[in-house]
Amino acid sequence: MSDHARLSPSNHRWPYCPGSVREEAVYPDTTGDAAVDGTGSHILLEISLINDVPAKHYDQLIIGSNHEDRPNGWLVDLERCARVQICLDYVTRRKKELKELFPGCTVNVQAESKSNPGAFAHREDWWGTCDITIVARSKNEDVLFMEVVDYKDGRGYVSEKWNSQLVAYLFGKMINVNTYADIPDIGMRMTIVQPKTNTPIRYMCSTRADDNLNKETMMKKVKWLIERTDATDDPDAPLIPGKHCQWCKHNPKRGGTCTASTEKSIGVIMTTDIAVVGNEGLLDIIHQAVSDVKSMTPDQLAKVADAEDGFKAAFDKVKKEIQERIETGVEVPGYAMLPGRVSKVWSEDEETIAKKLKAKKMKKDDIYPSKLISPAAALKHPSLTPIQKKKIAEELISEVAGKMTLKKVSYDHKGIKDVDTMFMDVAPGEPTDDPVSFLK
Repeated sequence: MSDHARLSPSNHRWPYCPGSVREEAVYPDTTGDAAVDGTGSHILLEISLINDVPAKHYDQLIIGSNHEDRPNGWLVDLERCARVQICLDYVTRRKKELKELFPGCTVNVQAESKSNPGAFAHREDWWGTCDITIVARSKNEDVLFMEVVDYKDGRGYVSEKWNSQLVAYLFGKMINVNTYADIPDIGMRMTIVQPKTNTPIRYMCSTRADDNLNKETMMKKVKWLIERTDATDDPDAPLIPGKHCQWCKHNPKRGGTCTASTEKSIGVIMTTDIAVVGNEGLLDIIHQAVSDVKSMTPDQLAKVADAEDGFKAAFDKVKKEIQERIETGVEVPGYAMLPGRVSKVWSEDEETIAKKLKAKKMKKDDIYPSKLISPAAALKHPSLTPIQKKKIAEELISEVAGKMTLKKVSYDHKGIKDVDTMFMDVAPGEPTDDPVSFLK
């Protein structure tokens, strides 16, 4: 087993785009600044759990020295401590709640432990490391309840609803206690802890009827995932665009060369209803939209708008090709490489400029104009405690809705298939203001 799984549960792309595994393999491994910073929080969480101490125990200490992502380690501050402590407090509460739910049981907590769902499917490339596993056992050491917890340090909302990463982690842990025969019929919970989001703790739980989490539904999701692992083995596995493309290495926005999204958009254009396209073909769409858009039906408008990416991609590629040709000396009629809009910058370093402006009788406040700190900056300020920040948010900050903006939303134009068979972690979940329940 290598250091990195080919089908890591934390990679949400391959279940929906099997060809992404093949394509991403040709790009070098890189780790963004946000991911590196998140690693520091995971390390703090792990050592706090192992040593059974509050996160603030490590305030102003350096942790994770010699880590491959940051050899000099991470300097812990109170803001990071506060985020991690939310997860630690949750684990403490869960231990207490499980002991109340199963009197006489023992509750064990594991940090950063391997989960191997691939063993069930005889695969060596589908496994991962689970942030936290909580297991309640009877006096006879029988497993009564199992929970997997995934800590997210970023701001991008991650839904807990049939999250493929959590499903794989929980399944891998459950078959481990049941000799790979099948998952045991026990209580289960899949939890996301994400301090930077509204409702920072959210989960699916077998004790909550509306979640419909049980052995049968769990195995249904697992079988779907196994089918998707098999799909990645096909040398010609397709590239399927969607919201899962955002962080893919093959995404053109990240330096890749994937054309799946463009081809899908072009496909939308080419298959647009004859009522929109007309007998003359594609140009009729453009003509109608420009000259007589009021006569178009809502469905026609939506279809033309859906094709925007295809049109834009075509023009972007043409402009890029024109630029490349001009830069190699080829003349393209009507086009040339010219300087952009002029901007004004200081001709010397800041300190020198400041001194010279003072010599011209400018006041310090004019040279360095100050302004009121923004609400976001205030809530991040390291000198404020979590309690102070909470009071500021409640007493001093109001939320003002942004300007109404046209956005694309999901709609059913051909009838939605059985959505319960599809994982919900592809589309961002919607945060709520419902109070967090830890037991029911």
